[in-house]
Amino acid sequence: MSVSFEQMQRMRREFHQIAEPGWLEFQTTVRIIGYLKDYGYEDISYGKAIHGQRMGLPHPNEMKSYRESFDLNVDYDISEILEGYTGVVARLDTGKEGPTIAMRFDIDANGIEESKDEDHRPNRDNFRSKNDFAMHACGHDGHITIGLFVAKWLMDNKDDLRGKFVLIFQPAEEGVRGAKSMVEAGVLDGVDYLLAGHIGLNVESGIIGLGTIGFLATTKLDIYFEGVPSHAGAAPELGRNALLAAASCALNLHTLTQFSKGMSRLNVGVLRAGSSRNIVADKALMQIETRGENEEVNEMLKEKVEKVIAGSAMAFGVKYRIEEVGSAPAYNTYDEELVVYIGEHLREKGFTVQVARSLGGSEDVTYMMNEVEKNGGKALHFMFGSDIKAPHHNNRFDFDERTLERAYKALTTTIQLLIK
Repeated sequence: MSVSFEQMQRMRREFHQIAEPGWLEFQTTVRIIGYLKDYGYEDISYGKAIHGQRMGLPHPNEMKSYRESFDLNVDYDISEILEGYTGVVARLDTGKEGPTIAMRFDIDANGIEESKDEDHRPNRDNFRSKNDFAMHACGHDGHITIGLFVAKWLMDNKDDLRGKFVLIFQPAEEGVRGAKSMVEAGVLDGVDYLLAGHIGLNVESGIIGLGTIGFLATTKLDIYFEGVPSHAGAAPELGRNALLAAASCALNLHTLTQFSKGMSRLNVGVLRAGSSRNIVADKALMQIETRGENEEVNEMLKEKVEKVIAGSAMAFGVKYRIEEVGSAPAYNTYDEELVVYIGEHLREKGFTVQVARSLGGSEDVTYMMNEVEKNGGKALHFMFGSDIKAPHHNNRFDFDERTLERAYKALTTTIQLLIK
């Protein structure tokens, strides 16, 4: 198949317009399935079949409201998708002996409103997100496009290929929620090689990063404080102030990130409390995250966090509840033999390759990478260098669309090398 830049650009912009956050990727999932069927894929799994225990689901009312805001007319049952079992897994068996190669592409957007500035290209060129509550501010619209064009290439060239291929279009990467669910469902069983990658991440256009390191372990927690309301003027002593418990907790949490066994991070990203200026606040919600250079550091930090939460609740006489809504393990190594082999051949093909670029953040693909390696396979993570207009997760984010071609060619070249 001859792939043109214009084809890839058009698809990227199509998915950019229907940006959907984690577990709400209803239209995105259905369109991916539609493309895969058009390409000739018959072994396509979706719904509950590709999920285990899901974390960090939207409120049922939010899911229902969004579900009722559009119509999807298809000739197959999508009821489970519309319950939040989003994402797709497609399989291709060439019928010839060879390795099983899986590829993972994340499909969710960020829960922010996209910029309406005139000089923001998606706005200027009329492909801004149609959902004001969501935007592809991390390049996942590009990841979907790369994955679908690789899927098309596999089908078009299946007679010249050998082995089996598994294409994983994963929901809910933001907040690190989706990969664990798919691993639990067994979508990585029997995989010999896992390929994954990400656009941008401070890597310049034209560069292909191989063997990404610096994936931090992380835990995402929602903390609920429950106190007792009372009149703030007439009887404040009868109240139990959940707002003050949460505020005290937030300040004390930020004193915890000191470890000799590795770098750590903690952030209180959301604190919502109270209902009126003259009522002692009886409810508060905090949304926080911990990160650690390795599993041990993150677990130590998490234990300290739980003690501070309990202490804050005790000090202000309120109840508390902690809910884990996302997590991902660390990943700080790469298979040197595999990286050298792939890197040498990519350079021969004209690619500019850099090894062991550091992510410096968290990504739940590490669940999949660790699972494959635990079972004797090999995992390889790419950074698809791309000059960006604003930082990841910014409402003016946009990337160099030529990256789509380079990533597609890097992956298809790598596949050919792995089946030699």
